[in-house]
Amino acid sequence: MSDNNKKIGLVTGAAGAIGSSIAEAILAQLDGLILVDINEISLQSFYQKIKNTKKKLAAIVCDVGSSESVNAMFLQAKSEVGIPNILINNAGIGGPFHRVDEVSDDEWYSIINTNLKSVFNLSRSLLPEMKKNQFGRIVNIASIQGYLGASLSSTYVASKHGVIGYTRAIAAEWGPYGITCNAICPGYVNTPMGAQDAKQENHRLRIIDKIPLNRIAEPDEIAHFVNYLISKEAGYISGAVMTIDGGLSCHIGL
Repeated sequence: MSDNNKKIGLVTGAAGAIGSSIAEAILAQLDGLILVDINEISLQSFYQKIKNTKKKLAAIVCDVGSSESVNAMFLQAKSEVGIPNILINNAGIGGPFHRVDEVSDDEWYSIINTNLKSVFNLSRSLLPEMKKNQFGRIVNIASIQGYLGASLSSTYVASKHGVIGYTRAIAAEWGPYGITCNAICPGYVNTPMGAQDAKQENHRLRIIDKIPLNRIAEPDEIAHFVNYLISKEAGYISGAVMTIDGGLSCHIGL
């Protein structure tokens, strides 16, 4: 197999609960994997956990909201593993719970850069490379708040709406070159960011009360679907926006 035919993945936010689950789930069908996160300690800890594999691996610290940091990351990734043709844009932050008029400029840019500009930064760099080989897979981790609203989370909501719009635009624009782009919209997931009991009292219990399946998701339930979307069997799925939310978005809560 030539280097051009190898499947090389890149996962952002790879040290988090969902990102690490995605990385472990997709590794089997890859020839190489690049783990990217801004948290060096957590990233190295996860890298040590999975490094005993025959696949090429790299763990690179990167601020995905920064174009300069992403450019530097790609130079290192190319030399250590290769140019990715499978991109999982998973990095994301939620921010504090408060009203629109309480959002500072710094908070706005931090959330927008991490959640949305990151998708632009990485896609802009990799799409021309994918085009050369007439193959590419992009999966963006959005949120059910990307097509619904939510009080006290306006900036997060705005960023995830942007991810969904960007997903559809990429699918339309780059499909002729063998590139698919899809978005997954998780509901509430069993992670510190998902449950958020530390920020809002009894948040988990109030969430579960509104979910028809009466539980929140586990990270591997998101990861298994990512694994399918990058597979050969999913080659005709593009521009799709799919929920994994236990039925929350189809239920008005009454």
